[in-house]
Amino acid sequence: MAEIIKTRKPLSISPLKTGQVMGASLAALGIADSIALMHAAQGCSSFAKAFFVRHFQEPIAMQSTAMDPISTIMGADNNIKLALDLLAKKKSAKAIIVMSNGLSEAQGADLSRAIKEFRQEYPEHEQLAIVTVSTPDFYGSLESGYGATVEAIIDQLVPSDQLRHVRKKRINILAGHSLTAGDIEAVTRLVESFGLNPIFIPDLSESLDGHLGDQDYTSVSQGGTRLSDLAKVHESIASLSIGISVHAAAKKLAQKTQVATFYFDHLGDFENCDRLVEVLIELTGRQVPEYINRERRQVQDALLDCHNILQGFPIAMAAEPESLGYWLAIARMTGLDERVVVAPANHSYLVQLPTEKVMIGDFSDLEVALADDPVKLLISNSHGHPSAERLGIAHVLCGFPMFDHYGGFRRNRQLYGGIRDTLFELANLIHHQLPKEAVYHSTLKQHWPKAV
Repeated sequence: MAEIIKTRKPLSISPLKTGQVMGASLAALGIADSIALMHAAQGCSSFAKAFFVRHFQEPIAMQSTAMDPISTIMGADNNIKLALDLLAKKKSAKAIIVMSNGLSEAQGADLSRAIKEFRQEYPEHEQLAIVTVSTPDFYGSLESGYGATVEAIIDQLVPSDQLRHVRKKRINILAGHSLTAGDIEAVTRLVESFGLNPIFIPDLSESLDGHLGDQDYTSVSQGGTRLSDLAKVHESIASLSIGISVHAAAKKLAQKTQVATFYFDHLGDFENCDRLVEVLIELTGRQVPEYINRERRQVQDALLDCHNILQGFPIAMAAEPESLGYWLAIARMTGLDERVVVAPANHSYLVQLPTEKVMIGDFSDLEVALADDPVKLLISNSHGHPSAERLGIAHVLCGFPMFDHYGGFRRNRQLYGGIRDTLFELANLIHHQLPKEAVYHSTLKQHWPKAV
């Protein structure tokens, strides 16, 4: 069990934490034809939108209720109702995820009451799906906001008390925030090779995978989990929960649908990947696809190729708990020596991590810790790049946001293929840091006369 060390600083100097509303918006963008509506001042949504645009290199549709000083003091329920009416009429949204932030939570906004009043005053929008979620940014982080939103989507959009007509070729997959579009595509290929049709909740592989859409800009998400799919999840043969951020939502789904659920903290080592394949074999009775056997052997070969350079190499990591679980699994597999591990907020999962200590803090805490225990490589999001430069160490990008790297939003790290590529990436970064040996020239080398 890991020891949790909390910082005593009264403020964050170089923030690692990303607010809950960022995670809520990320989950909302994985629902088809949806809009993320932040009950906050206009600047709050603009700030969040800037991060999404830089991370995905795409125009991102986000809206706010535009709270001003008067509505903040006197009450902003009317802002919510007017915003919902406007978005339903002009933006053709089929679902709107309404999320609070620190300003509206401090103001005392009651989102459920506002939505109830909206339903009474605007009956013409009866078919509009509305989800409310509380995501104040004065506690928690991106991971907790993402998980709360997925849980709210299941709680408020998945019907209860449905008769089960099990379809043996359908499976539910709850995707944690650390799964990129590339990871979701890799999991999709795996389950489809077993003859199963997956329903991802949420699904960023269609909405934010970097493809060119039919339109230059759309005010709703361009893909994702359809509302009609959410109405069918009770018919699935099983549910897979991949990532600790969605485990609570998976338990909620299991209670509502009575569908057998299997939990995976990540897919970053042989244990979890093999168990996933075993579950699919048990559900379908099919043999393991040959490409999976080949990718597994490739991981084994990659470990043989890279173990000399990775074994004992000192690293540090700063990320959300779900991502830390993945990278620590990679460290245990390869023998990497994690000297400092930092998380942005406390979580019950942290004590289960296979490391000695986990610090709750920011990048300044990380730099202070590394002054006494230096490393040569940092694993974090783009906010860690200045720290890596000051420390003169290599930097591996993971998590959100990644605004100084192209294609990070669809980088595949999960499953066998993702593990293989991650091992080679780490080995190459480390190799380029090692001192280069001088070219050996034999004393017996013969110098041939120059041609005349």
